[in-house]
Amino acid sequence: METNWNAGGAERIRRCNGCVCASKEEPEIQRVWIPNNDNSPGLAMSRSFGDFLLKNHGVIAVPDISYHPLSSSDQFIVLASDGVRDTCITECLSACKLQKKKR
Repeated sequence: METNWNAGGAERIRRCNGCVCASKEEPEIQRVWIPNNDNSPGLAMSRSFGDFLLKNHGVIAVPDISYHPLSSSDQFIVLASDGVRDTCITECLSACKLQKKKR
């Protein structure tokens, strides 16, 4: 779930007549909605592979990629989606550190 929406994603969706807003049930989560369609589910991200309902409303499949140069002090690499990162990164890193101590 892309909780930290960058301005570009929300602007892109609005330019394509998509709607970006939170529901009353989950006011902390921004979602993409098909305009004038109360029966459609809201998508909680601006990038998605294979979402054919919202691709005409600015949802794209191009990933947001960042780079981090590795150094000799780096101990492990965690590859995860932002949804995993936002919900369980602390637990994942704690488990990795615990496994390293066991070696």
